[in-house]
Amino acid sequence: MSVPASSSEPLPAGSAPVTSPVAGGRPAATPSSIPLSGECDARFGKVRDVLARNMAAGDEVGCAVAVTVDGHPVVDLWAGYQDAARTVPWEAHTITDMKSVGKSIFALSVLRLVGQGVIDLDAPVARYWPDFAQGGKAELPVRLLLGHLAGLPYADAAPVGSLYTPGVLSAALAAQTPEWPPGTQHCYHSFTFPPLCAELVRHASGRSAHDYHLDEIATPLGAEYWLGLDDAQQPLCAHYIETPGTPSLEGMKRVTTSPLYRAWRPLPRDEDYNSVAWRRYAGHGNARGMARIYAALAMGGTIDGYEVLSADVLREATAATWQGQDFMTKRPFSMGLGFMLPGPSFAIGQGARNFGHPGMGGAIAFADPDRRMSFAYSPNRMSPVSDIGPWATALIEAVYACVD
Repeated sequence: MSVPASSSEPLPAGSAPVTSPVAGGRPAATPSSIPLSGECDARFGKVRDVLARNMAAGDEVGCAVAVTVDGHPVVDLWAGYQDAARTVPWEAHTITDMKSVGKSIFALSVLRLVGQGVIDLDAPVARYWPDFAQGGKAELPVRLLLGHLAGLPYADAAPVGSLYTPGVLSAALAAQTPEWPPGTQHCYHSFTFPPLCAELVRHASGRSAHDYHLDEIATPLGAEYWLGLDDAQQPLCAHYIETPGTPSLEGMKRVTTSPLYRAWRPLPRDEDYNSVAWRRYAGHGNARGMARIYAALAMGGTIDGYEVLSADVLREATAATWQGQDFMTKRPFSMGLGFMLPGPSFAIGQGARNFGHPGMGGAIAFADPDRRMSFAYSPNRMSPVSDIGPWATALIEAVYACVD
């Protein structure tokens, strides 16, 4: 049975409002006035209660959380506001920048092409993208690219701020010489992974990453997550709120000695992740959409009779490729092919075989294949944390308390 989540319902005891740093130090809205809507199966009522507590604490602005079991939605909730001033309520189809959660969806497109026989994991990337052979990369295989082992965290030939200039980043990546011999260094490709995957998809399929994902994944699944937005989707976006002090953000924009700063040099330094250009470039969606995609993966790659990814390729992609300290962030990671696996830095839920991807500031999506369950969380305020943060963690713990 699904129970509507109405904003008129009282929040749990102990949810007193606190000072909100996002709103310039003013007290957060009273708990009973914070919008909270959607549906939640009665079995998962604890998730709704935790979401209400999260919102009442005052640091969250707006977000959505979704859970599926056996491909069926059991939690589909949204709460709070689309803007920092807390004047525009979050709505059912509000979307936001889910940050690096989208890396797994870029990887999924490549993996789907592997399952379709278009791409071979052990073939050189240059077989599909001939210009990629420059800089000693002629034999670099697709497998290493998907495993964050290509040695290509930088695109040094792309000038500062050039991200939105057509062709510049692609040419820079094609010309880049690996920073070290491919396969020898664990390095999360924080900036370059999406464009590397996008170019591989474009050259192998003849379609842009946006179009391939739209045609092959988003539309067949009815999933509200897209790799770059069309103009008609832009008004659906919540305002994204940067938070100074977020470790990765500081490295990307302010700490000039950080490898993240060098990696992200093509991003305009004044980009706040709300420009039309950024929204056309990056992945955006909501928890419902991401949970739908991961629902298919939680059930072996197929949902409602539609094969998103072959079971064999999924099995290979979610096996550990490496475990160890990441060069870029100096944190311990566990990586598959485009998916993160449970490890010290990111719990990825509570299942031993879970896989998924977090995003800077707290967004996350993952599949739990043993429970045939998916989870996704999409906030519009960046939490100043180096892991997934307290809000998603509390929701995940509530989900597992309900299923276990």
